[in-house]
Amino acid sequence: MKRLTILAVVGLLLLAPVVPAMASSVVTGNPEIQYSVADNTFQPNQRATLSVVATNDGDIDDGGIGRFEDQVQTARSVRMDVKEGQINAPIDVKTGTVTTGSIGPGGSARFDFNLEIGDAEPGTYTIPVEVTYRHARAILYDETPSGPAEIEYVWTERTKTTDLTIRIDRQAQFDIVSEGTNRLYAGDTGSLAFTIENSGSQTARNASVQLSSGSPGVFFGTPSNPSGDTGVFVESLEPGETHRVSVQVGSSNDVSPGTYPVNAVVSYRDENDIAQQSETLTTGVRVQPERTFAMEGLSTSNFRVDESEATITGQVVNTGEAPARNVVVRMQDHGTVTPTNGETAVGTLEGGESADVSFTASIPSEAEPGANSFNFVVEYENADGDVLTASNPIRKTAVIEPERDRFEVRNVSTTVTPGGTAQLSAQIEYTGDDPVSAVNAQLFTSDPVSSSDDGAFLGEMEPGETQTATFRISATSDALPKEYSSSIEVRYDEADGDTKFTDGMSIGVPVNESESGPPVVPIVIAVVLLLVIGGGVWYRRR
Repeated sequence: MKRLTILAVVGLLLLAPVVPAMASSVVTGNPEIQYSVADNTFQPNQRATLSVVATNDGDIDDGGIGRFEDQVQTARSVRMDVKEGQINAPIDVKTGTVTTGSIGPGGSARFDFNLEIGDAEPGTYTIPVEVTYRHARAILYDETPSGPAEIEYVWTERTKTTDLTIRIDRQAQFDIVSEGTNRLYAGDTGSLAFTIENSGSQTARNASVQLSSGSPGVFFGTPSNPSGDTGVFVESLEPGETHRVSVQVGSSNDVSPGTYPVNAVVSYRDENDIAQQSETLTTGVRVQPERTFAMEGLSTSNFRVDESEATITGQVVNTGEAPARNVVVRMQDHGTVTPTNGETAVGTLEGGESADVSFTASIPSEAEPGANSFNFVVEYENADGDVLTASNPIRKTAVIEPERDRFEVRNVSTTVTPGGTAQLSAQIEYTGDDPVSAVNAQLFTSDPVSSSDDGAFLGEMEPGETQTATFRISATSDALPKEYSSSIEVRYDEADGDTKFTDGMSIGVPVNESESGPPVVPIVIAVVLLLVIGGGVWYRRR
């Protein structure tokens, strides 16, 4: 009969807010939850977190055993939703239902919601939140000497909507509203320019626009002093006011073509002289391929061993798209071949344009003939007047020819005969490029030819000039009519005073047959001998 009475009371508890006094052992109560916002001040155009703190003060209607009192005051399975559709402001809630476990009497829990606040006007706004939880409305039990028995719980679920208040303050807000071309070439420097606007509702004073590169290959400043960040000072930006920012930016040679991000953060003082900082803004800089050059139509002249005025000519071509100003091409020292005029200035080259280049070099006598590789370096100026160097030298091959004799011998003639003496003449041609002086030709002979006058002084000679050198030679009587090997060596002085000697230039010296008939003296002696012998024989026979 007592159990039926308690069940009847339970039915009344579900309908009445207060449990009537009765002799049964019943504990009744409920959670009393208060809501507050940890920080209710926000700004327009901001991502923010709305932190709602729920505090359970609890309430007991009918007391009893302490643990039963705690249980009827505890909110279980607490869920909270922001009613986004009821917010009268451009606020997007990016978080759905937030759930926590239980909030006991005197306890609290925090519910965080991610918000995106649009261009809201400064002022106060209501954020409605709906809270649902479950709790024990009553606990019924029998008291026995050994403790409570026949325990029964009466559960209920509550849903409540609470309005929270937030405030959107006036503040400076920044946007990048226009950008320049912001284009540069790998290995070069250029300008990064953009316009920043205070799109907020408060004046920003003593603002500093801090820029940072998002790529290690893109830097601020010059190649000799690169930096990953830089700053621009702006004294004041009123709401709606714009300011153009321009800084020098560059990229290293190895940066691949593409667009690279540059981040901007504005630090400033608000109207209360409190330091503030904007969210990160992003712009970009476009890096195009590095300027490149090529050498075409390479040709050489006098490019041979022991040549002081060897020349290389060709054309340098701007193979890139960007113009290169005040282009200079330099021939690098080869080690063996030394440039004597190793630089050619060609002026400005537009993309695809070419210009003639010419270099002179000195090739020493110890150089080895054959193909050699030579490097040419291209320097140029960019639009800012900075002198830059193409990262890769131009490598070309040129052939060093063998040394060429400066003199040639031709038209050797003589009338010498066996046992005779005669003059030898030879034409000496100077094939060099610069005048020479103190030219002296010397004849070297071998048996059976000899020379009693083996030197011929020719004096000064111009390029291409030919002179005749004469010598006195003799041939032994047993010489046969034919050519005998000899040589002529030329000693001369160059324009700088250096004395040079040619190698021996081989010639053939002809010994001619005698043109006077049989030898008279030997015949006369033979005849006389025959007569003497014949006379003696005749005298004896008498």
